[in-house]
Amino acid sequence: MNNQSYKKDYKDSEKLFEHCLVLGQAEKRIKNRFFSNVDWVDRFEQDLVFENCTICNSDFSNSNLDGLRLENCRILKCDFSGASLKNSVFEESIFYDKDSQKGCDFQTADLRHSVFQRCDISMGNFYRSELFDVTINECQAQGVNFQLADFVSVVSKKVLFSSAKLTRSNFKYADFEGVCLEKCDLSESVFVAVVLSRANLEGANLTNTVFSPSQYHGLSLFKADLRNSEITGIDIRVLDFSGVEIFEWQMASLMEHIGFIIYPDK
Repeated sequence: MNNQSYKKDYKDSEKLFEHCLVLGQAEKRIKNRFFSNVDWVDRFEQDLVFENCTICNSDFSNSNLDGLRLENCRILKCDFSGASLKNSVFEESIFYDKDSQKGCDFQTADLRHSVFQRCDISMGNFYRSELFDVTINECQAQGVNFQLADFVSVVSKKVLFSSAKLTRSNFKYADFEGVCLEKCDLSESVFVAVVLSRANLEGANLTNTVFSPSQYHGLSLFKADLRNSEITGIDIRVLDFSGVEIFEWQMASLMEHIGFIIYPDK
């Protein structure tokens, strides 16, 4: 896109946005566009596809955008709070503005069955969002707020289960307070300086992770699989490690943290 067309897109962004959506209904794909300051509160537009687009300073709160697909897009300082984004796919897209060091707001949004693949969602706000069966794979997710996010599906009064794949991603400084990720796949991810207070990771797959939470009061790890993980900073005296799976070589770091001096076998 040359400079002249870029300036025109920016000046007439809202008008052009509406025009592209009309085309999008037929072509199902909007390419190489720049949108700014779009007010899309309470709108209903499903199955939209954006490729190589930039959208910034825009409000999509409480809209129904189910089936949204973003490919190689930049989504900066946008508000998706309360929006429905079920079955959406976000690939190789950036949701983090480096200049302001702010992420996008997905507070209370419905992202069930959605996928973030090779994205940067750092500093995003997913407070109390619905994330059942979400996939976050190969992503940068530093400082993300997942506090009280819902990864659980309720089948009946007595039957509920959680589902999520948070794999091969960097969750450093993220807040997982009060979440239930029981039996979920968290393998090969970085959980350094994360908040796991009152989190349920029972039976979770934590293999090959870097696992070093900063806060873990009330954390449940019953039968979690931590084999081949780098585990540091955890006082095993304050947590129930019943059924937790680790390799023999991992015992040294756990024991040293509570004061044992470990010598190699002769």
